Amino acid sequence: MGQMIAQLPSENQTPRYPTPWRVAGELAWAAIARRQRSFVRDARRAVAALRPPLEVLGGEHVPPSGPLLVACNHYSRPGFQAWWLAFAITAAIAERRARAHDEPVAWVMTAAWRFETSRWRHRLLTPMSRRAFARVAGVYGFVTMPPMPPAPEEVHDRAVAVLQTLRLARHLAHAGGVLGLAPEGRDVPVGLADPPPGAGAFIALLVETGMTVLPVAVSEADGRLRVCFGPAFVPSIPENRAERDRVVAAQVMAAIARLLP
Repeated sequence: MGQMIAQLPSENQTPRYPTPWRVAGELAWAAIARRQRSFVRDARRAVAALRPPLEVLGGEHVPPSGPLLVACNHYSRPGFQAWWLAFAITAAIAERRARAHDEPVAWVMTAAWRFETSRWRHRLLTPMSRRAFARVAGVYGFVTMPPMPPAPEEVHDRAVAVLQTLRLARHLAHAGGVLGLAPEGRDVPVGLADPPPGAGAFIALLVETGMTVLPVAVSEADGRLRVCFGPAFVPSIPENRAERDRVVAAQVMAAIARLLP
C-alpha cells in the first residue's frame, strides 16, 4: 500500500491538549486499588475539556446499536499523546449510541513503550511502562499487545494477547459492545502505513465473532482534533487462508485511507 500523505497542522494551527489531571488521578487510584472504571465516562470527561472542541465528521455512519470493531489510523506527532485517539473516538461513538452508558467499550493497547534509540531508557522505562499499562488495562478491561515489530522474546506474549482479544471480542459481540484497535500497530506521524503481517487475518477472526468494522480516521485540521467515521461494513473474507491476511487488511486500510484529509 505504501505511505499515503496527509497534511499536518501548521505551527499556528496546532491544537493543544490539556492533561486531564482529574481523570488521571482517579485512574491512578483505581489502578492501585485494582478497581474498574468506565472508559466511556472518562473519555467523555477528557474530551469535554478540549478547546476548540472535538470535530466529528460522518457521525451518521455510527450504528446506534450492535457490536462494532473500530479500526483507526495510529496518528502521532510530538505533543499528541496516543490516548487521545481512544478518548476522542470513544466519546464520539458514545454520543451516537443508544446504550452508551451501559454497553462495554474496550481497546487493544500497547503493552509497553519502547526506546530503541536509548539503551538506558529501554532498560529502565520499558519495564515500568509495561507494569503501568497492565494496570490501566485491568482498570478498563482492555487487552495489552506487545508493540510492533515484536521482539523475539515477545512471541509468546503476543500469542496470548491474540487469544485474550478473541475472548474479549466474543463477549463484546454478545453484549453489543465496542472493540477498538489501530491495525498499523505503531505510531505514524503522516498518512497511513502498511499494517504488519497477520493484521488482516487477526481482523478476520474478530469479524467472525459477529462484529462489524467501523473505519475511523483521526487527524488535526484547522486547529482542531478531527474524528471522521466511514460507513460500517463487514469485510469480504476469502476462504483461502493464504489470501485472507492480505485481502482483509487491504479492505480495512482502504476504508480508513478514504477518510484521511
